Amino acid sequence: MSTPMQQPGLPAPAPTPPMTGRTGKVVMLSGGAAAGVLALVGAPWWAVAVVAVVGIVVPGIVLLAQEVLPADSEHRRDVVIAVLRYRDRRAERKQKRRDQRRRSE
Repeated sequence: MSTPMQQPGLPAPAPTPPMTGRTGKVVMLSGGAAAGVLALVGAPWWAVAVVAVVGIVVPGIVLLAQEVLPADSEHRRDVVIAVLRYRDRRAERKQKRRDQRRRSE
């Protein structure tokens, strides 16, 4: 599939700057700060642990998504379409299994 930028006769588009990854760093810092504040005010240990784990996992997922998903919009669209098709196939298989179980009962 072509986009207007890829048509012949047009100048090449300016390269986009690489993502800096600031989002994950900011979220990670805020998660650590929140856990530290909770620990200082005497929150239960499990609340501090939950905030600390979320503060580590969420930025990790954000950074992983930024690295895995391509920056080019056409390729990103293809990845999203592939994921949606995969989810549809899984939903169909799940429905077929449910139907088979109901018939066997």
